[in-house]
Amino acid sequence: MKKRQNQHFFFFNGPIRFISLCLLLLCLRIHVAAQKTPVKYAADTANINRLTKSADKKLTPDSAIVLFDSAFQLSKNAGYADGAFRALMTKGIKYYEKQDFVQFRNCCFDALPWAKDAARKDATAWCDNNIGVSYNSEGDYTKAAEYYYKALQELNKSTTEPTSTAVNIYAAIGEVNLALSQPDTALVYYTKAENVARKGNFYFQLAQILSIKGDRYLNQRQYDSAQKYYNETLEIGKKTGKVDVQAMAFEKLAQRYIYIADYPKAISCYKTAISLAQNRFDYLVLDATYGLGDAFYHQQHYQEAAALIESVLKQSKAHNAKDNYIDCYTKLTDIYRASGQYKKALDCMDSSSALKDSLNSLEKTKALKLMEVKYKTAEKDKEIAQNQLLIARQKNNITQKNIWIASIMAGVFLLGLLLWFLYRNTLHKERLQAEQIKILQKENTIGILKGVVQGEENERSRLARELHDGIGGILSAAMMRFMTIRHDNATITKIPAYTEGMQLLDEAADEIRKTAHNLMPDVLMKQTLPEAVRAYCSSVQEGSDLQIDFQCYGTFDGLTQDFKLNVYRIIQELLKNIIGHAQATKALVQLIMHEHALAITVEDNGIGFNMSEIKKGIGLRNMQTRVSSMEGQFTLESQMGKGTTVYIETPGPSR
Repeated sequence: MKKRQNQHFFFFNGPIRFISLCLLLLCLRIHVAAQKTPVKYAADTANINRLTKSADKKLTPDSAIVLFDSAFQLSKNAGYADGAFRALMTKGIKYYEKQDFVQFRNCCFDALPWAKDAARKDATAWCDNNIGVSYNSEGDYTKAAEYYYKALQELNKSTTEPTSTAVNIYAAIGEVNLALSQPDTALVYYTKAENVARKGNFYFQLAQILSIKGDRYLNQRQYDSAQKYYNETLEIGKKTGKVDVQAMAFEKLAQRYIYIADYPKAISCYKTAISLAQNRFDYLVLDATYGLGDAFYHQQHYQEAAALIESVLKQSKAHNAKDNYIDCYTKLTDIYRASGQYKKALDCMDSSSALKDSLNSLEKTKALKLMEVKYKTAEKDKEIAQNQLLIARQKNNITQKNIWIASIMAGVFLLGLLLWFLYRNTLHKERLQAEQIKILQKENTIGILKGVVQGEENERSRLARELHDGIGGILSAAMMRFMTIRHDNATITKIPAYTEGMQLLDEAADEIRKTAHNLMPDVLMKQTLPEAVRAYCSSVQEGSDLQIDFQCYGTFDGLTQDFKLNVYRIIQELLKNIIGHAQATKALVQLIMHEHALAITVEDNGIGFNMSEIKKGIGLRNMQTRVSSMEGQFTLESQMGKGTTVYIETPGPSR
């Protein structure tokens, strides 16, 4: 089940959609300030500007769209390019608010011819970026990336000054990389967007970027860093008078308090967010209302929690936001089960399962699109590399021609000297090329190994979800049906077969949870690497006669999730081998983090084996593949009757 704190909830399917809308609106306001009105049409343009401002103040998108249509017709008749461009772009944003992304995109295409004559130099780039936003909102990351990079090229042609459009484009590219599970690359582009926003004093956009970075640190359990970014977001909201930014900041701070189980403060922040956004920003109100219900649930105030979540579910159904009210059904299942209302809990679970099945095909489609984007990106990189090689060869040919001309004019002596220089230079280039080839080969090998490891983890994740959501869901439903029977007929508990059946169901559900946890340990999302490994060692020790001495030294903050998962899997495999083959009674698991290098040592006092007779099974090959993908070194030492030692050293990547 998804954690409520890890996601934004309503209407824009995450903070990026909300940010995209806010950034688009801000660009329009900046555009109005920058536009130049022709003297010839002063009277008409004044009327058009008043009409556009009136449309901006309309609370409902439909009423605003009607006014923007009128503003466009007036601008078109007057030949007022800025007015026509602004009317179409703002009309498109109103369609964006309605989640009608096709109409939003059509408005942007219609605005492109007017962008060429608009006062803003980056108007064309702005249109291309918004077209990318429309495709991204539909999950078509291939088209979205195409238009984002096209917008970036147009922007570089038109200006080198910091612009709000540049912030939009960098943030949009960051969003695409985040959707493609490339968080490190996404952070690079978000940082670029932040730098441009600070340089250009685009405070409203800066607030949105800071909010995203705060979410990143919150998901990493770096609470102080997350609060720092949320507080700065709140200060910007107060400074600019933007109530929606303030409401968003309070909602984010509430999520942080949920993470650290400070529910009274979370409730206070959620109520403040609702108060600020009430009757103005419905999606923020619903988001905060869901969070408030979640906080009451954690405080065991089930009646208040159920009322809030049910109200949110009603609004979600009104907007046909299926992927949103799945979470409502899931949370209501937890609330009703905790309060003993098993029939209602079972109904909510059935509704949630049906919705998940209906959305399954959509998830498969998105997965295929992700694969397509990765393939096209690789092809694009190959094309760029070939073009660079061609340019380098052309430059080298020109240089050689100039050298020959200079050699003839300088005489025989200079010619001989030049030939000697060219000979040395050629040898040097060959050495450099040989080194570059080795580096590329190494990077390619590492990339392939990482792909293999990632494929294994994806399969583990799929199996874990199948066990947890499929078989686990069936067992949970069966148990609730038994509980419903017990609730209706208390005397049934006296029947031994009923009691034994309930016990067997409980044991089966526990085994399913343990298996799913081993396949995809969510403990790494909640704990540091040492805490997760210590917990695993304790669980192994409880189920066997093996005594494990776990030691860790150094600071383990800032490690990526992929890196932590690889280390966790390696230790899992080593301990499994000790239990299955070593016949050991004691084992040592040691982690040492020194600057940017991690050393892993696993020893046992088992029977050992002859190194010359070692057979590389699947487990050993998998470990070596993981270590190689981490650019590490793997050492195995063992003697008959003297146990086994495994030593691994690898650089530890920073976030």
